[in-house]
Amino acid sequence: MLAFSAMMSFLFVRGLDEQLVLGSSAQVWVSESDDSASGAQVARAIAAFSDDHGVAVARELPDVKNPDGLRHLYLASGNPNSDAASWLNDGYPAFSRHVTTDVHPIVEIGQRDPRGFYYVFGSPRAADALVAELADLGLRASVQHPLAYSELALLFSGDDLLWSFWVVALAAVTMTGAGVLLSAKTYGVLRLQGKSFMGLLARDLKQLAMFWSLAAGTVAAAVLVFLGLYNGLAWLGLFALVAACLAGMLVLLVLAAHAAALGLTFKVEVLRALKGELPARAAFVSAYLVRVPAVLLALGFAMDVTLASQHVMARQDNQDTYATAGDAVTIRLNGSWGGDSRTVVTHVGRWLRQADAAGEIIVAGRKDLQNVSSNTRLPQGEMLIVNETFLGKQSVLDLKGRRYSPLPRNRGADSVRLVIPESLVRHASDIRATIPDVFGRLEPDVRRRLKVETLQAKGGQRVFGYNSGDRSPNGAYTPDDDRSLVRDPVLVVVPNGSNFLTNDAYTTFATQDGIVFPDPGDVLKPLAANEHGLQTYVAAVNPVGQNAALRLREAVNDFRLLLFNLIAAVAVLLITGVGVCMIHSRKHAQAVFAQHISGWRFIATHRFILAVEGLLAAFLAWWVPIQVWQQNRDLEELTSQGIPAPFPPVQITALDLGAIAGLVTVEFCAVLLALAMFHRRIVKEGAADT
Repeated sequence: MLAFSAMMSFLFVRGLDEQLVLGSSAQVWVSESDDSASGAQVARAIAAFSDDHGVAVARELPDVKNPDGLRHLYLASGNPNSDAASWLNDGYPAFSRHVTTDVHPIVEIGQRDPRGFYYVFGSPRAADALVAELADLGLRASVQHPLAYSELALLFSGDDLLWSFWVVALAAVTMTGAGVLLSAKTYGVLRLQGKSFMGLLARDLKQLAMFWSLAAGTVAAAVLVFLGLYNGLAWLGLFALVAACLAGMLVLLVLAAHAAALGLTFKVEVLRALKGELPARAAFVSAYLVRVPAVLLALGFAMDVTLASQHVMARQDNQDTYATAGDAVTIRLNGSWGGDSRTVVTHVGRWLRQADAAGEIIVAGRKDLQNVSSNTRLPQGEMLIVNETFLGKQSVLDLKGRRYSPLPRNRGADSVRLVIPESLVRHASDIRATIPDVFGRLEPDVRRRLKVETLQAKGGQRVFGYNSGDRSPNGAYTPDDDRSLVRDPVLVVVPNGSNFLTNDAYTTFATQDGIVFPDPGDVLKPLAANEHGLQTYVAAVNPVGQNAALRLREAVNDFRLLLFNLIAAVAVLLITGVGVCMIHSRKHAQAVFAQHISGWRFIATHRFILAVEGLLAAFLAWWVPIQVWQQNRDLEELTSQGIPAPFPPVQITALDLGAIAGLVTVEFCAVLLALAMFHRRIVKEGAADT
C-alpha cells in the first residue's frame, strides 16, 4: 500500500506539474480585452501590483517552437524572500522531466497580448485584487484555484489513476481478509485463553506496528533516493501530501477489512475454531462479493489492454510515415480569446488564405462522412478537404494506377475535384450533393460558381493525413484511435487560396492540426515580425513529427497503467479463488475425507464449488460476445431508421478472444489447482489421524 501510494502520488504530481505551474495560491485567466492597454502597460501594472501587495505574479506562455516541452514564466516578484522570487536566480523547481520551465523577469515579456493565464503566489485574496486591477486596464478576468484541496480531489476523481486506486484497494482488502482467515486456528487458541475481539484486534495492530515502521522507513528512504535523483526533491511537500492521503484511505479500508474478517472468526464456536473451521456461509458470500467485481474489472481491463496495445502498435507503425513530413509544423492558436471569435477568424483566416495562395501550406481538414450533411444518408468513412499542394505531397492513384497531380493555378479556379474511392462509387451522386455543405456558409455568388468534377480513386489506398485525427470531428472514432493513415478517404481538392474555403474553415482546420507548414520559416518569420498581428492569435507552432511522438508516449503510458490494473485484478482473482477453496475445504474437511475413502471422484466431491466456478467462467467467456452482439443489434436498428451510426460495428479480434481465454483459464484453473492442493492435504491429514 505504501509503495503503491508513492507511485500514484508521483504520477499524479508529475501530470499536475506538466499542466500547471505549482506553488501558486490562485490562477487568473484573462479572456477578454478592449485593447485600451498594451502588453507592456499591463506588464508594468502587474509589476507595480506585485510590489504593492507583496505577492509574486507570473504570466505563463508556451514556447513558440516547442509548446509541449518548454514553457516560459514571466515573473514579477513583490516579495524578494518568497520561494517564487528565488526562481529568477535558481530556476523553477520542476517536478517532471518532460516539461522545462524558463523563468524571466516580467519586463522581458514585451508587447505580447495580455490575454492568457497569470499565477498569484501569496495570499489568495490578492487574486481578487488583481482582477480588479486588470479590469481598470480594460481586461476581463476570472479567478480559479486549481491547487486547492477540493480541486485536487476533483481532478484525481476524473483521472485514470482512480481505477488503479480502486483495483489496488480491492487487492489490499482481499489480501488482508485472507491473511486473517488463514490464522483462524491461532485466533481460536487465543479465544480459548480469554481474549476478546478488541483485545485480538489490538494485538494484531501491535504486531503490525513494527512491520509497518520498517516498511514505512524502507519506502520513504527509497522514495527520497529516487526523487533526489529524478528532480532534486522538488515539491516534496505536495508529493508527500498526496501520498499520505492515498495511503490513509487504503489504511482505513484494510483496517475495516481486518476487523470484518476477525469478526467472522468469532462466529464459530471456540472448539470448532481450534480446528481452523470458518463460518462458511458468511465467508463464502464475502469472498464472492469481492470475486465477482474482480472478474468484471479484470475483463474490462483485459479488453482495454488489448485495445491500448493496438493503439500503441498503430502509432509505432506510423512513425516512419511522420518522418516523411520532415520539419513541417502546425500552428496552435491562443485559447484565451473569450470575446468575439470573429476577430480571430478574420485575421487568422485571411493570413492562412494568403499563405495558401502562395503555396506555403498544406490543407488537410477532416470531416466524418456521415455527418457532412443532415439531408443525405451516407455510409461510414472519412472526408479529407485538401488543397492542390496536398496532392503534390501525397500520392493518390486513379483506377489505372496513375497519380493525381496538382493543377496549375490558372486551371480549375472555379471548380473543386471530388475524388471518390472505388468502394463508395455507388454513393457518388449523394456525396457530390453534399459538397456545398462541406464548406459551410459560402457567399451566394461563390456558391453559385461552385463546380464539382467527380473522379475515382483506386480502392485500398491509405492516405497520410498529417495528424492522428484526435483533434478532428471523431464521428464513430475515439480520440485514442490513430487515423494518421486514412483508408479510402473521400478527397475534396480545393484550389490553393480559393474562396471555396472560408476564413472560418481555415481557422477551424488550424485548430485541428489540419493546416501544415512544410517550411517552419513560413510561419516563424511572420510571427516574429508580428505580421497581421499574429502574436495576438498564434501561440506556438507544433512540429508534426514531435506531436506524433508525444501521442505515442501518451499511448504507451496509458497501456502501462492499464496493464498494471489488469495484473492487480488478476491477483485479486487468484487470491479470492484460493480463499474460496480454503473456506470450502475447512468447512467440509471430514466429508471430503469420508467421500474420498468411499471412492468418490474429485469432481463429485467438490461439485458445488466447481459448478459455481464453472458458471463464473461461462459468464466471463460469454459476457463480451453478448455485449458486442447487443451493440451491433442496436446499431442495425438505428441504421434501419435512417439514423447515422454513432459508432462502427463492433468486432471481436483474435487478440480479444485470446485475452478472454487467458482470463477464463486463470480463473478456473487457479481454483482447480487450489482445490486439488487442499483436497490432497485433507486426505493426507485424515490418513495420518487414522
